[in-house]
Amino acid sequence: MGLKPARISISQGELKGRSIPLPPAVAGHRHFTPALFKDAAFQLLENNVTPGPFWDLCAGSGQMAMEALSRGYDPVYLVELDRQRFQWLKNRVCAGYSVQLHNKDFLRVVPLILAPEDGSTVCFVDLPYSFWQRDGSCEKLESFLDNLRKHQEGRPLPYILVQAPAPWRIKQEAVQAWLKSAYGTDQRDYRGQKLILLTPNSPQNA
Repeated sequence: MGLKPARISISQGELKGRSIPLPPAVAGHRHFTPALFKDAAFQLLENNVTPGPFWDLCAGSGQMAMEALSRGYDPVYLVELDRQRFQWLKNRVCAGYSVQLHNKDFLRVVPLILAPEDGSTVCFVDLPYSFWQRDGSCEKLESFLDNLRKHQEGRPLPYILVQAPAPWRIKQEAVQAWLKSAYGTDQRDYRGQKLILLTPNSPQNA
């Protein structure tokens, strides 16, 4: 008989106290958002945006999406590229809950993220550490922002919450210039982890 999987609890909201199983490690790695960081992230969101659509773009364990669902965000989407983790989310975490799952690279869902017109969409991005460079840059995150820039076409931009292992630096000048004009940036430290909130400057998001 195999060992039971480790579990983590939802900390606030309608589903407070319910636990979800953590997925098996992928390629020897099991990375998930610490409880302190999770609570700080949602507190920061509550101070800036009314709950609306929530996208967990590197869903992993699914805990951020389930926490969002518990706190009144709706609809809630989980995007997970790894097939093993996607099946775990589908069968072990999300079954019976009103969430939507996508088994694809999160760069491909940008048009869906931009579809709502009320300006309250939130994206949470917690990329694996292997995507981050020692200088604090992240090509994947820059590609995501560049896709938002190219597909926006006057529509409201999402609030973006990023979990990062180091102070964030942008290499692409075009992305850096657009980000400066399109977003306000708030970067905080929580026990060595960086929490970055990008708040849209666009009047559609007011």
